Amino acid sequence: MELNDGGTPTNKKKQPSATATATATPSKVRIHFVPVGSAPLMKKTKFAIGSDQRFSSVMAFLRKMLKLGGTGGSLFLYINCFVPSPDQLVGELDECFSVRGELVVHYSLQEAWG
Repeated sequence: MELNDGGTPTNKKKQPSATATATATPSKVRIHFVPVGSAPLMKKTKFAIGSDQRFSSVMAFLRKMLKLGGTGGSLFLYINCFVPSPDQLVGELDECFSVRGELVVHYSLQEAWG
Protein backbone atom coordinates (compact mmCIF):
# COMPACT_ATOMS: atom_id res chain seq x y z
CA MET A 1 0.00 0.00 0.00
CA GLU A 2 1.25 3.47 -0.86
CA LEU A 3 0.18 6.94 0.13
CA ASN A 4 -0.97 9.34 -2.58
CA ASP A 5 -0.30 13.08 -2.54
CA GLY A 6 -3.24 13.70 -0.18
CA GLY A 7 -1.93 11.22 2.41
CA THR A 8 -4.64 8.63 1.82
CA PRO A 9 -3.59 5.03 1.14
CA THR A 10 -3.88 3.60 -2.37
CA ASN A 11 -3.75 -0.02 -3.48
CA LYS A 12 -1.18 0.33 -6.20
CA LYS A 13 0.60 -2.86 -7.25
CA LYS A 14 4.29 -2.58 -7.96
CA GLN A 15 5.43 -3.73 -11.36
CA PRO A 16 8.26 -6.27 -11.27
CA SER A 17 11.52 -4.92 -12.57
CA ALA A 18 12.90 -6.01 -15.93
CA THR A 19 15.76 -7.86 -14.28
CA ALA A 20 13.41 -9.85 -12.06
CA THR A 21 11.23 -10.97 -14.95
CA ALA A 22 14.09 -11.94 -17.23
CA THR A 23 14.94 -15.60 -17.13
CA ALA A 24 18.20 -16.37 -15.40
CA THR A 25 20.86 -17.30 -17.90
CA PRO A 26 23.17 -20.09 -16.84
CA SER A 27 26.62 -18.99 -15.84
CA LYS A 28 29.65 -20.10 -17.79
CA VAL A 29 32.24 -22.54 -16.52
CA ARG A 30 35.82 -22.12 -17.67
CA ILE A 31 37.34 -25.47 -18.69
CA HIS A 32 41.08 -26.06 -19.08
CA PHE A 33 41.99 -29.15 -21.14
CA VAL A 34 45.33 -30.78 -20.25
CA PRO A 35 46.75 -33.63 -22.39
CA VAL A 36 48.06 -36.76 -20.67
CA GLY A 37 50.54 -39.22 -22.17
CA SER A 38 50.58 -39.28 -25.95
CA ALA A 39 47.34 -37.32 -26.38
CA PRO A 40 47.55 -34.66 -29.09
CA LEU A 41 48.06 -31.06 -28.01
CA MET A 42 45.50 -28.41 -28.85
CA LYS A 43 46.40 -24.84 -29.82
CA LYS A 44 43.72 -23.42 -27.54
CA THR A 45 43.21 -25.20 -24.23
CA LYS A 46 40.73 -23.00 -22.35
CA PHE A 47 37.05 -22.82 -23.22
CA ALA A 48 33.81 -21.71 -21.58
CA ILE A 49 30.64 -23.81 -21.44
CA GLY A 50 27.27 -23.27 -19.81
CA SER A 51 26.99 -24.61 -16.28
CA ASP A 52 23.70 -26.32 -17.16
CA GLN A 53 25.39 -28.53 -19.79
CA ARG A 54 26.08 -32.21 -19.16
CA PHE A 55 29.63 -33.58 -19.10
CA SER A 56 28.77 -35.63 -22.22
CA SER A 57 28.68 -32.35 -24.17
CA VAL A 58 32.27 -31.67 -23.02
CA MET A 59 33.23 -35.14 -24.29
CA ALA A 60 31.56 -34.51 -27.65
CA PHE A 61 33.20 -31.09 -27.96
CA LEU A 62 36.69 -32.46 -27.24
CA ARG A 63 36.13 -35.35 -29.67
CA LYS A 64 35.29 -32.79 -32.35
CA MET A 65 38.32 -30.61 -31.52
CA LEU A 66 40.68 -33.61 -31.66
CA LYS A 67 38.99 -34.90 -34.85
CA LEU A 68 38.37 -38.34 -33.37
CA GLY A 69 35.01 -38.85 -35.03
CA GLY A 70 31.84 -40.17 -33.41
CA THR A 71 32.95 -43.33 -31.62
CA GLY A 72 36.00 -44.32 -33.65
CA GLY A 73 38.85 -43.55 -31.27
CA SER A 74 39.13 -43.95 -27.53
CA LEU A 75 39.02 -40.82 -25.40
CA PHE A 76 39.35 -40.81 -21.63
CA LEU A 77 38.54 -37.70 -19.58
CA TYR A 78 39.54 -37.21 -15.95
CA ILE A 79 38.92 -34.62 -13.29
CA ASN A 80 41.21 -35.00 -10.26
CA CYS A 81 42.09 -38.57 -11.34
CA PHE A 82 38.49 -39.81 -11.54
CA VAL A 83 36.12 -40.26 -14.46
CA PRO A 84 32.96 -38.16 -14.08
CA SER A 85 29.62 -39.56 -15.21
CA PRO A 86 28.47 -38.33 -18.65
CA ASP A 87 25.16 -37.13 -17.19
CA GLN A 88 26.85 -35.03 -14.46
CA LEU A 89 26.23 -31.28 -14.78
CA VAL A 90 29.32 -29.20 -15.56
CA GLY A 91 28.26 -26.59 -13.00
CA GLU A 92 28.19 -29.19 -10.21
CA LEU A 93 31.63 -30.44 -11.16
CA ASP A 94 32.91 -26.88 -11.19
CA GLU A 95 31.54 -26.20 -7.69
CA CYS A 96 33.32 -29.25 -6.28
CA PHE A 97 36.55 -29.50 -8.27
CA SER A 98 37.48 -26.13 -9.77
CA VAL A 99 41.05 -24.94 -9.29
CA ARG A 100 41.61 -21.16 -9.38
CA GLY A 101 38.29 -20.64 -11.16
CA GLU A 102 38.88 -23.33 -13.81
CA LEU A 103 37.67 -26.90 -14.14
CA VAL A 104 40.80 -28.82 -15.13
CA VAL A 105 39.99 -31.75 -17.42
CA HIS A 106 42.81 -34.17 -18.29
CA TYR A 107 42.34 -36.11 -21.53
CA SER A 108 44.09 -39.15 -22.93
CA LEU A 109 43.74 -41.64 -25.77
CA GLN A 110 44.63 -44.53 -23.45
CA GLU A 111 43.48 -45.24 -19.92
CA ALA A 112 45.74 -43.13 -17.71
CA TRP A 113 44.42 -43.55 -14.16
CA GLY A 114 42.63 -46.68 -12.89
